[in-house]
Amino acid sequence: MDAVTFNLFIFCGIFCALIREACAYSPQAIAAAGYPVERHKTTTADGYILQIFRIPAGRRLARRSESTNTKGKRAVVLFHGLTGYSGNFIVMGPKDSLGYILADAGYDVWLANLRGTVYSAHHNLTRNDVAFWEFSFEEHGKYDAPAIIDKVLSVTGLSKVFYIGYSMGTTTFFTMMSQRPEYNKKLVAFIAMAPAVYMDNIRGLANFALSIDLFPILRQRGIEALAMSPEMLSYIVATFCNEQQPQADICTRLTYALVGEDYEQRRWNMITVFLTTLQPASFRQLEHFGKIGITGVFTSWEDGVRGRVKPYNLTNVRVPVTLLYGENDQLTEKSQVMRLAEDLKSTGVLEAASACPWPKFNHLDFIFAKDVGGLVSRPVAKLVDQLYSKYYE
Repeated sequence: MDAVTFNLFIFCGIFCALIREACAYSPQAIAAAGYPVERHKTTTADGYILQIFRIPAGRRLARRSESTNTKGKRAVVLFHGLTGYSGNFIVMGPKDSLGYILADAGYDVWLANLRGTVYSAHHNLTRNDVAFWEFSFEEHGKYDAPAIIDKVLSVTGLSKVFYIGYSMGTTTFFTMMSQRPEYNKKLVAFIAMAPAVYMDNIRGLANFALSIDLFPILRQRGIEALAMSPEMLSYIVATFCNEQQPQADICTRLTYALVGEDYEQRRWNMITVFLTTLQPASFRQLEHFGKIGITGVFTSWEDGVRGRVKPYNLTNVRVPVTLLYGENDQLTEKSQVMRLAEDLKSTGVLEAASACPWPKFNHLDFIFAKDVGGLVSRPVAKLVDQLYSKYYE
């Protein structure tokens, strides 16, 4: 691991900030773009309260009644990645963002928020309680995704929904299926964008990061997630980010060192938007990904990062799976996606494994690429049409 990679790891840890409500804008942005929007809440079995945002119709139907717009419509649920939230699927606007394009294509779109985002709370715990942050994507799969899916089915009256995940949103799917295989019956199909299951490529970074014992030291002080005031975050972005000169921009260079370099697909303010809307990552989330990287196994949390290795059961997946990856993605590398593809192919559920057409396509491009509409969103919407027609009963 070189010095640039180490500095980037520290940089990303610092920016896993606890962003306030003012920085998270999903419902306001959806309404401002001319789409109908609804807020829904669901409570997990372990007491977390999660908000889900619904776009029940495209802009052309925004003035019509809700019953006309949603009756019999096919539903799609979108799950965000690590440090992400529902706003990731609308941030690039109606012409490019997947949430809007699916709504305009006639789908009933639901944008999930997993525990830890500003759109989550707990019945008995506050965000200042250490216990609030004692979760990883294991709990996302065991509790959050099932609660969200059940809420969508309850509101819509449908028997099945379509699941689309990005990065950790894909990890959530596979952990859910391993622990809750009954949810196969509630899904039409699954599209995994930048699937984060096998991560041998981060083994060196994970070993080093976990060896310095930073997280145990912070835990001794009662801290389970890195937090930063909006004022401090704004100061750091203003100091280190130079959008007008991307080649000299420290924020861009450090980010691309982690996710893969792609200056051609960089929209001028992309990095600032990405950084200022980051959601907190619990230490356990980071440690759990580290455990997968260190062991080379898609393993459950069990006794902690150095504890027992217990592989998640991928043979429990029974719905059709399509994998989408970037040729230049340095976080979820192509070789690791292909390893997952072989596992799914062996059980007969792999629909396809395809690379995005731009050769420099990196991890963040699935959300923030300048041409994300043509490279990802519209092709994914067409793929949803095809899979719904093929598999929906």
